[in-house]
Amino acid sequence: MRHTLAESGEEAGRAVDFAIEAQREAVEALATPEARATLRAAVATLHPARRVLVFGIGPSGALARYVTTLLMRAGRTARALDASGIALADQMLDLGPGDALLVLAYGHAYREVVALFADAKRLALPIVLVTDSLDRSLARHADVVVPARRARGRRIALHGATLVALEAMILGLAATDSPRALASLDRLNGLRTSITGARHDVG
Repeated sequence: MRHTLAESGEEAGRAVDFAIEAQREAVEALATPEARATLRAAVATLHPARRVLVFGIGPSGALARYVTTLLMRAGRTARALDASGIALADQMLDLGPGDALLVLAYGHAYREVVALFADAKRLALPIVLVTDSLDRSLARHADVVVPARRARGRRIALHGATLVALEAMILGLAATDSPRALASLDRLNGLRTSITGARHDVG
């Protein structure tokens, strides 16, 4: 934040321009053939799973919960792993065969992600990692690494590209089994109608 604000000064317009330009560059990086290939590989890795566990803590925790909601709407069984510290152990307790991990992790190999990768390796669970900077000694254990840039150099981290990558994967999973996705949305609409008494369509 300090470097970003020093660059933009006290002008809100310059800060807005910086954010838009940084997001544009990050999303354009996802449009390369190589990045698109990793997104398709991520969909292929997650599709066979009986359940998708979405890991994210700190600011990524909100994204993990959002993605879990989208997965469930697409007819997938999903749960967020969004606790930090020893509370994460409770969320990891029922990991088992048939699960797949969608991991949002950046920077150094912090304790929670190290523990999660170790347990996934023990259980032979597939891992899709969304990152641009996780320690390589850990990232190499992922089956698929989706590159999602968060910042320019030492500037503030922005999550637009991460969100684009995640929503692309969700749509890919929905397309892979469209009858399941549409049936789930129909059920969601029915449940909403039973609660409110008015029809609610989820597009």
